[in-house]
Formats: sequence, structure tokens, C-alpha cells
Amino acid sequence: MTLTVRLDAALQAALDRHCAEHGVTKTLVVQECLATYLVAARPGPAARQADAAAEPSASYRAFADAGLIGAVATGGTPADKAAVRRQVLRRLGKGVDAA
Repeated sequence: MTLTVRLDAALQAALDRHCAEHGVTKTLVVQECLATYLVAARPGPAARQADAAAEPSASYRAFADAGLIGAVATGGTPADKAAVRRQVLRRLGKGVDAA
């Protein structure tokens, strides 16, 4: 989706400066800001409690039962896809050769 936003000169200059200093695109900044704004604009605590009380999905429960919710230790190696896959297979009791 394309969205056009009008900014005053000062805000545009600040956005340009931020993007240049951090090496990010204007699109990324706007997407992150909008996401943060929408999360903050969610309904009050009662609605959030109702959301929190919802049952987790079957997939979430299966991953939790397998010990796959949370961080995966890779033994000091980079956390690339292959390293994470090896740890997941170990936790599932399938060994490294099952990949």
C-alpha cells in the first residue's frame, strides 16, 4: 500500500537527518512509529486482560511442550538458521543428522 503524508519543513528535515544518521529508510521509520502508536492506542487494561486470558493456539502449546518457546542457546556460535535448526532438532530428540 502506498500512503502519502504531508510534513512541515522542520519535521521533514528531522526525518531526513534521522534516516541519514541511522541508515534507515523513511518507510521503516514511519512503519515503526505507526506500529508503536497503534499498540499504545489499544483499549484499556480490562481489554488487555481479556486478551491475555485467551487460550494459546494449538501450535503455541505444541512448541511450548517441545521447549521451543523463548531463546535457543547456540553454544556461542552465530544464531544463523542452521544453528537454530540444530538446536531445535536436539530438543526434539532427533539429533543433528535428522536434518
